[in-house]
Amino acid sequence: MSNVPKFLRLVPIIYVRDLESEVDFYKSLGFKISYQGDEFPGFVGMDCGHFDFGIQEKEDFEPTKAEASFVWQMETDSFSKVIAVCKERDIEYTEPRCYWEEWDSWEMQVRTPNGYTLHFEKYGKD
Repeated sequence: MSNVPKFLRLVPIIYVRDLESEVDFYKSLGFKISYQGDEFPGFVGMDCGHFDFGIQEKEDFEPTKAEASFVWQMETDSFSKVIAVCKERDIEYTEPRCYWEEWDSWEMQVRTPNGYTLHFEKYGKD
């Protein structure tokens, strides 16, 4: 038997200034609110299958400081669906590009309503 703990999941929490706009953005990508209660005002839990994270309102949040030590990255099954959401919500994004031909690995970036650069990855182009 090992004394090493077994970790079951990672649930990051991102800070934002405008909680409502960030929650709405992730809902448009298919995430659902998994928690919102009076016990933790200004906090919303989000999930999409096995992917969970929290969004916490913080007045002095600065996205450039967060990105100095943190990369927000998700794998997706469809760039075209992500792009459709971005166009519908007038959200800035980059076109998908192949960054590793040998593995047919593609990526694109989206600027979330609170200023995070969200990196999407996908194997194979849409």
